[in-house]
Amino acid sequence: MTTRDVVQDIVKHTAALGFIQAVKVTGTENETSLDAMDAERTVILKATVHAPVQEFTGEFGLGNLGFLAGITGLPNYQGDDATVEVVTRERNGVTEPDHLLFKDGASNTDQYRFMGKELINQALQTVKFKGVEWDITFEPTKQKVSELTQVAGIYGGIEPNFTVKTDNGDLIVTVGAADGSFTGKRTFATNVDGELTEGYAWPLAKVLAILKLGMSGTCLMQISKRGALQISVDSGIAKYDYILPALTV
Repeated sequence: MTTRDVVQDIVKHTAALGFIQAVKVTGTENETSLDAMDAERTVILKATVHAPVQEFTGEFGLGNLGFLAGITGLPNYQGDDATVEVVTRERNGVTEPDHLLFKDGASNTDQYRFMGKELINQALQTVKFKGVEWDITFEPTKQKVSELTQVAGIYGGIEPNFTVKTDNGDLIVTVGAADGSFTGKRTFATNVDGELTEGYAWPLAKVLAILKLGMSGTCLMQISKRGALQISVDSGIAKYDYILPALTV
């Protein structure tokens, strides 16, 4: 696993979603972790890279993720002769990661500078998630995610959120207007253990965007009756936990 692999993986699971603008990286000799949050604080991301990235030792931010995604996706950086290097510099006697240097086999280069610790902390002001007991745990299927995506295309303009409840072991997703004028119900999972009866809601577009990422790896969805939903995506390089506090309806 190279630094380029890790950077591409982080971009795929943050910038590609369209609603995460910055990521905090915290690195030690034993662990490389990521923290992020969307501007509306509806999605909290906590991730851990499976193998510590020694070049990421310290605390810094990845800002302007759209730019980073653009550079990372350039065709000349996809070949085996392309590299991504972490360049460091010394500040107050401490050596810290300063920027990424992209280079291809023809000596073309691009540079992406990291955000300082203070700037990324100010930008994120991460909400602390204390953790809950998950009442429902299941693996969503590609078929069900595809079906819900089609439904979202119809109902999304009427109501951006969805609710979930269980019914005889089935997890039922309800979309549409709160007054019942235009509503739809879909069975999203069957034979689930646990029970959900509270009328909590989550943003449909953001949940689907995360679920689509999960379809290319290992994906686990968990819901708590106390009002939280978590989608865990394991890419093989890192494990990404997307936590969505519920909206009360």
